[in-house]
Amino acid sequence: MDYAPIVIFGFDRPLHLNNMIESLSHNTECIESDAYIFIDGPTEKVNQENYEKVLEVTRGELPFKNSFITIREKNLQCKNNIIQGITEVIENKGRAIIMEDDLIVSNQFLHYMNHALEEYKDNKDVWHINGYSFPQFLGNEKKASISKLAQPWGWGTWKENWNIFIDEEHKYYKKNIISTLSKEKRREYNFYNLATYWEESLKLDGENKNSIWDAYWYQTIYLNNGLTLFPQVSHVQNFGFDGSGLHCGINEEFDTRLNTKKTIKLPKSSRENKLFKANVYLFHKKRNIKNYFKYHSNKFSSPKNFLKWVLRNN
Repeated sequence: MDYAPIVIFGFDRPLHLNNMIESLSHNTECIESDAYIFIDGPTEKVNQENYEKVLEVTRGELPFKNSFITIREKNLQCKNNIIQGITEVIENKGRAIIMEDDLIVSNQFLHYMNHALEEYKDNKDVWHINGYSFPQFLGNEKKASISKLAQPWGWGTWKENWNIFIDEEHKYYKKNIISTLSKEKRREYNFYNLATYWEESLKLDGENKNSIWDAYWYQTIYLNNGLTLFPQVSHVQNFGFDGSGLHCGINEEFDTRLNTKKTIKLPKSSRENKLFKANVYLFHKKRNIKNYFKYHSNKFSSPKNFLKWVLRNN
């Protein structure tokens, strides 16, 4: 098999980057895969010691067939670093597997990703292969499901789709189009308004309060009626919600177990899997209910706080 290149992004989290690469090394396909590592340039506020340790990781012995390291001369910010890096690699290689430094993958991640990228390479409906999957109430470790959602934590795509994303005519990659749509369309993009973090990210980026790319990529898939593929049990865990990242706080909402079995049963039909959709709906519903009570719990923590809340709302 012609293994897809692995595109890796890092900045100032040496332990995260090292752990992610270590998890990739447990995939037998790793030694047959080329890796392209992009480290964004430092900022005035960067922890210089951590930044230097990241550079040490890239100079160490890496478990890939070939390793190509790019250290940015200046800080491009997360969005530009990732978009430019993916564009550079995918233009020459035709497909890519994309990783950020806060991810840990299963020992079957690369098998699943390469298998899926090959299986759907000529399918114009499927735009994106997800490595991560939401915790499932019902899930088969060997199966994958077609969806309209995207969760770009360890993912892959092809040159044709990416070129539409970066096309200057539509400006999908830098223009918030979602917020201009009807209420119904926005609700659909935000998954019944249970995942409003997508549109909120677009708005914050537009106000220069964030530097994100993934909501724009999902926007592109959505506006082009694209489909994605999810493993029913995740091959990726995101450890970036530990307070160490620039854009993530601390929470365990998206924690899930890693799938150590091969996901080999890929759907032949390009139709959204309704059972998978229902599972994701239940996950987000439970998450929103939990967050609602957590947000409002302070009012009921004492009679004094409850009285303050009553007075403010009357």
